[in-house]
Amino acid sequence: MILTITMNPSVDKTYILNKFIPNSVNRADRVMSNAGSKGINVSRVSILLGQKTCALGFIGGNTGQLLLQKLSEEGIESDFVHAENFNTRINVKVMDLSQRTVTDLNEPGDPVSQSEYSQLLDKYREKLNYADIVVISGSLLPEMTNRTYYDLIQIAHKYNKPVFLDCGGVVLKESLKASPYCIKPNLREFEEMFGGSKRLTEDEVLSESKKIIDKYNIKRVVVTLGANGVIGVTENEAYRIIPPDVTAASTVGAGDAFLAGMCYGYVMGVDFSKQLVLGTSCASAKVTKEGNDIPSLIELLGYTDNCRVIKLQV
Repeated sequence: MILTITMNPSVDKTYILNKFIPNSVNRADRVMSNAGSKGINVSRVSILLGQKTCALGFIGGNTGQLLLQKLSEEGIESDFVHAENFNTRINVKVMDLSQRTVTDLNEPGDPVSQSEYSQLLDKYREKLNYADIVVISGSLLPEMTNRTYYDLIQIAHKYNKPVFLDCGGVVLKESLKASPYCIKPNLREFEEMFGGSKRLTEDEVLSESKKIIDKYNIKRVVVTLGANGVIGVTENEAYRIIPPDVTAASTVGAGDAFLAGMCYGYVMGVDFSKQLVLGTSCASAKVTKEGNDIPSLIELLGYTDNCRVIKLQV
């Protein structure tokens, strides 16, 4: 089972317009609503890949009920903490077809009480008994400390479960100290760990990844590069995967689709480069979809033969 942790899930509402005009009244041509946020998206792709998955986190209010309904429609198991004085957030996406752009308006989410957080930890420990891997991803709720993911990783270690972590900035920097099995930031999130003022070259991403592996005993550092693919590094090997050319409709959830594909490959026992290819294929399929729609299984795996694998010098 792929256990996903999403502290701050959402319902993603996408407004699709032929042309979005700022400072004007705009009328949407279509509106889509999907279960959203990073870990949720990983679960949504994982189940299509034939993997059992369970989503943990916090929900509340009418939007929380809508999120449960959306997950149920997709056959996704969940075990959320129903928090008081908490409303599951709505993340708005404005998709301009003429410019091929998506503008995000994400709500911050609400804080939860210490007792509600303790309930989540109880559910987490119980589910770890049945998990093959753990995916921890996305933003923290207000008032949560930067060590929150560090603590979750330490708990997973006690159950001998590998953690795949997808976050950025100071939270990622703090979480490294707990030695997750794999980190998967995008390039911007990776750069934020080093202050964010400098753009890193491919060689610099590779060298900094090696330093992280050596210092924190992390098995894998995987940095997604958007349309430029991904760089994956272990102690002994490194690869750059070049994705196929596709017509992108929306990049929403592409990194999450990549993570789901890579985790699928890990669970299936294929080698590291193939895991990266599976992730790249899933991400390539995802960007062809409007809003936060999920591709079919055939689409998710349909780009594997068109990915180019480049072995890098470690």
